Amino acid sequence: MGGEKAKKTEADPFFVWDLNWTGSYYNSIKTPGGELPDGESIISGGTFFNRGNLSLLLPSLDLSLRFLATDKRLLPPEENDGKAGFNPGAGFYHHGSGSRFLYGVQNEFGLPARMKNVWLRSAPFIDSRSPSSRDLKIEPSAQDRPESFLLLALPAFYGFSAFASAALDEDLNPAFGGGLGFGSITESFGPIDLRLEGFYTRKTLAPRKISSWFSASPPLPERDFHIYALGMIFTSPNFSFASDWALSETFAWGRGVYANFALRLGHKPWRFSLAGDGAASRFADRSGYASGAGFRLAARVERYWTRSGLLRIQGTIRSPGIKEDFNRGSFSFYFRPSAPSAAEKRNNPWAFRFSRLSIGLNRDARNIEKSADRLEALAAFNFYIFSFSLSGTLNCLSCLDADNRIAPLFQLPLLEDFASFKISGELGLKLYIFDIRTRLAYTFRAEKDSIREPSISITARPGKWGRFGLRFAYTDFPDKWNYTLSWRMDVRSQ
Repeated sequence: MGGEKAKKTEADPFFVWDLNWTGSYYNSIKTPGGELPDGESIISGGTFFNRGNLSLLLPSLDLSLRFLATDKRLLPPEENDGKAGFNPGAGFYHHGSGSRFLYGVQNEFGLPARMKNVWLRSAPFIDSRSPSSRDLKIEPSAQDRPESFLLLALPAFYGFSAFASAALDEDLNPAFGGGLGFGSITESFGPIDLRLEGFYTRKTLAPRKISSWFSASPPLPERDFHIYALGMIFTSPNFSFASDWALSETFAWGRGVYANFALRLGHKPWRFSLAGDGAASRFADRSGYASGAGFRLAARVERYWTRSGLLRIQGTIRSPGIKEDFNRGSFSFYFRPSAPSAAEKRNNPWAFRFSRLSIGLNRDARNIEKSADRLEALAAFNFYIFSFSLSGTLNCLSCLDADNRIAPLFQLPLLEDFASFKISGELGLKLYIFDIRTRLAYTFRAEKDSIREPSISITARPGKWGRFGLRFAYTDFPDKWNYTLSWRMDVRSQ
């Protein structure tokens, strides 16, 4: 239960490797009077990523040894490259239990990850909860720092499993985790699983200096930070429930609490999900920085059909605190019909088919006198090797009644102030290895000139090993335009 078990069979080769090269050039070109730009400006603005990964497999022992290195550079190369980062790493895995030892830049999963950037994450539904673990990070970044991580887990035995983990960063800040799992299969309800997890970490936060004489944040010295977290999840085919609780202690800042819950009823074809979370004003997240007080509720209804058919209706509302009025929220509607079967494609390849529809509505009423409303809609269709989509976005500024007993989120606007309206259409063509797309967007603005944004992109996929793309867009061609050149190449041992 401590982590995902890597896929392994007795037929796996002894040595597996893969190399990846990914990069892009982006630049905005200004050519007054149609003059051609110089060569240096054409090739500036590039980024190059590359990754090497190799594994030594020992099938008889159910073990593997992995080496990974990632690198990121600017193109053309610069002597003082602030975005450069070379990150080597290694991992030792036991597949049957999920145990592992890692050194290098890592991705976190499960309870520790859910305690980081709590308000930047989406609502904590059941579907977004994974077992606590880590693995080597495959996306390079100059800001990442290597850590050591050890996870020891017991293989499931009559439905019982357990794990314990420990991590240490470059500054010798420790982090500990552990958990128990209980599972069974019943004739009436099918598979049932209960998982309990705990997590603790401490660190010394760096001093904080004020950025200006009028900064609202006071200067702070080095200070100790602790966070304790507990998590529980119960899953069954037709009913699931989960909850996390966390307590943070920060010297000179105080204690704060964060909690969330998630509920799911049904499985397929109908599924209902509910989630919510809240934080006190003094709560500091996994990184040690204050997340801010808040309260959030979200609900989702889903209907599934065969061949990826889906109907999803979801709403989220937020407030500054549990006893405060809701002042932010969003609503979305998404529908995707079942894909045609192989026989339908073969018998009627020229059929005109509707592929998806989405509608989204957002309101931010933290400033009641100038709340922001956004309405988005998109419809897409397919015809043989062609695809077509039409979308629109309406932005308005609304003045709401501060003395109204109804929460700002649910008030009807008293005065509508049109801000902008954007409409766009895209036509795509798939021809052999090429994917060609042309897009035309036009934005009407209340206080500024309108903007037209034509663009064309060509992507070539000569095989599973690679992809190449080129995109041109402009608002005032030939005086002002931009381009993006991208590529991705994968070379594997299999």
